Amino acid sequence: MNVFDTSNAPTTEPVEIIAGDYTSWKRVDLGTDYPPASYTLSYVARSEGTPARKIDITASADGTDYLVELSSATTGAYTVANYHWDAYITRNSDSARARIDSGIWTVSPNKTESADDPRSLPLKMLAHIEAALLHRADQQQLDVLDYSIGETNASRDPAKLLMHRAYWQKELIKINRRERARKGLSHSGTVKVQF
Repeated sequence: MNVFDTSNAPTTEPVEIIAGDYTSWKRVDLGTDYPPASYTLSYVARSEGTPARKIDITASADGTDYLVELSSATTGAYTVANYHWDAYITRNSDSARARIDSGIWTVSPNKTESADDPRSLPLKMLAHIEAALLHRADQQQLDVLDYSIGETNASRDPAKLLMHRAYWQKELIKINRRERARKGLSHSGTVKVQF
């Protein structure tokens, strides 16, 4: 399937936009009530954190549908973050506007240019916890980052390290299940074995 062919564009907003990648989607459910000849579909998204970044997008008419196309240059300028977006329909005759939808998308780094560690937070935390556990097991003076939550220094308490490891393992499973569901794959956690 050619992702640059707009007839193949997804019919829902993306969950993820990769900085530097061409991105498109359609809204095929609006044209009956809001014909593109008389209305405009637009998006406003604001990033989490301070300072909040703003993204403005205006869809174009595609027959009776609305089409959004974001060029590689456009998404390449986006700041990596989670964005909360609102979709608006504006009546062209008098600029009256109504919010019709909302959601969240993540702008992910362009891996061809980013030198950042691509691991998720749970993977990073598990690596630190495992290093602390190995350090305690070996009783060697390794240079291990202290792992603290609030006023609790877990690296000095193996029971707490194990508790935190179990927590981050569950968070990793949640992320993996969401990713598998997004790709339409099974995410039950059941391991199937074929003999």
